Amino acid sequence: MHLVSRIVALQLALAMAALICMGTVTVMDVLLKFAFNQPIAGAYDLVESLLPVVIFNGLPATLLRRKNVVIDLIDHLITHNQAKALIKVVDVVAVVVLALITFAMIQPAIQAFEYGDRKIELGLPIVVIWGAVLLGMLGAIASGIVVLLQKAEPLSSKGD
Repeated sequence: MHLVSRIVALQLALAMAALICMGTVTVMDVLLKFAFNQPIAGAYDLVESLLPVVIFNGLPATLLRRKNVVIDLIDHLITHNQAKALIKVVDVVAVVVLALITFAMIQPAIQAFEYGDRKIELGLPIVVIWGAVLLGMLGAIASGIVVLLQKAEPLSSKGD
């Protein structure tokens, strides 16, 4: 658990740094375009490349902290123990879906490596982005497994 928490903290720091960079580049690009008619070359590619870093490396922290979106349509209709069981079922489904999505991403990542695909303006190899995405997904799967092994507590439900 401690190791996963530390890895997730690093991934979250990476996601935050990428988000700050995206915002800074976007603001500076607009300002430079407006003030000097000289936008930042490659700004679009950079922001586009950092977006998956933000999303997939922010996901593990969201899962580990159980801050994902929850819609409690039936929680008030079931007992506390039934709600806990439902949470565990959802945790299992989440880990399985994350694993399947990760598995589906492997082939396109391999193809990007084999073909040597690059971003047009920056020349950044696409495989670098895929690496960040796959690392994020591995962190998400690890977070999902840790959450699965923890005690489930419903947000609200009626008593037993």
